[in-house]
Amino acid sequence: MKNKVLFAIIMIIYILTPILIFFNNNFYNIKFYILTSLGIIIYFIFKLFKVNNKDLGINKNIIISLKRNIPLILIFVVLILVSRILGINKYNPDETLLFYIFYIFISCPIQEFLYRGVFGFFEKKNKHKYLWVVLSSLCYSFVHIIYKDMLTCILTFTMGVIWYLLYRKDYNLSGVCLSHIVLGILTISLGIVN
Repeated sequence: MKNKVLFAIIMIIYILTPILIFFNNNFYNIKFYILTSLGIIIYFIFKLFKVNNKDLGINKNIIISLKRNIPLILIFVVLILVSRILGINKYNPDETLLFYIFYIFISCPIQEFLYRGVFGFFEKKNKHKYLWVVLSSLCYSFVHIIYKDMLTCILTFTMGVIWYLLYRKDYNLSGVCLSHIVLGILTISLGIVN
């Protein structure tokens, strides 16, 4: 019963937050503050429910997790560089160094916690293993509606599935977080996504 209440709280937050940001320009302008606060609040909700860090993907399997993600990271680098050479870019990037510092040390870790760690916790408590892959990826894609770009939503769903399946192998956020950072920095700095 406790996990059902926790799940309901989380899903309400995951659904309402992107909708509010999508329809309100004032919220859109402070989206990073809202989403960062959301991650912190959800972490403390889990702590109130006495969930330990290991169950949320914050554990000591770091090296194994990083090694497991290296092939994907190398594929990202090659694909992104090829797309840049071919001139496939939609935007002229204007992000500052401060944005990239925020992205590396705050945004990506929080996103991986919210969409892999949280759903991994519920998956371990439930017998429907593939339900959590799809649900996690849908929620991860759904938060990206705030950018009003269907391609971004499709790509984030696809990456959500890949990252969740990688995460599931050792339930450690380190590797998928690094993979997320590399993909995000490359696609943003090269103007492929905004």
